[in-house]
Amino acid sequence: MTKHPSKNLENQASLPESALQILRQRARVLQLVDAAERAGITPIRSRKLHAFAYLADVLSPVWNLPSFDGKILKLEGGPHYPDLQREMDRLVILGLLQITEMKYIERDNYGARLDASYALNFESPELSSILEALGARSVENAFDARDARVHLFLVDLAGALATVKDADLDEAATVDATYADARIDYSNIVDFGEWTENSHEDNLSLRTVDNFRRFVPQGFDISGGQKLYMYASLLGRRMHAG
Repeated sequence: MTKHPSKNLENQASLPESALQILRQRARVLQLVDAAERAGITPIRSRKLHAFAYLADVLSPVWNLPSFDGKILKLEGGPHYPDLQREMDRLVILGLLQITEMKYIERDNYGARLDASYALNFESPELSSILEALGARSVENAFDARDARVHLFLVDLAGALATVKDADLDEAATVDATYADARIDYSNIVDFGEWTENSHEDNLSLRTVDNFRRFVPQGFDISGGQKLYMYASLLGRRMHAG
């Protein structure tokens, strides 16, 4: 997802950066859940939604899109974005998301964490117009055409991940080439595009995707969507290896 979705929604002259970041996070959550909805993987557990967000970040360059966040703290339980979780819960309070099957789970040294299933609340009178503005319905009515492209990418990625046999998004994220990099231990930052001087070198997922070209006959090209499905298939094999 772009770092600045729906900039036309943001009155930068009157809103501080912290408020703008909240709007961006909320937009990100709604686009992610809508993409999951279209792929038929909702209600989606919070752990899976965080994993989906991470995979979207690390694979955004496949579609020539910037990552929403180019770094993440590596945890044993899989990717987790505290700011994203905060806005997920706020969107429930705002009536735009539904929450079911809520429970607390233990996360080793990180204490208990809320885990629940999330889905769009289609009974919300505001949801449709907000998704329209975020490019999740059509390019023509989006406030920013870039958001519509981000949404198409997320829908394609969600569809690719949904094809993995016995799909378990949180497990798929932990075997991702970048997250599973043995050079980076747990409780350390995985930087694949934030401060690094060579994001292509440090984004092992992107390097893996680029290697798919070696298996394609000369003269043929692979679309961004096809690369996502091929990478999802690779994650599936890694999940069930051994």
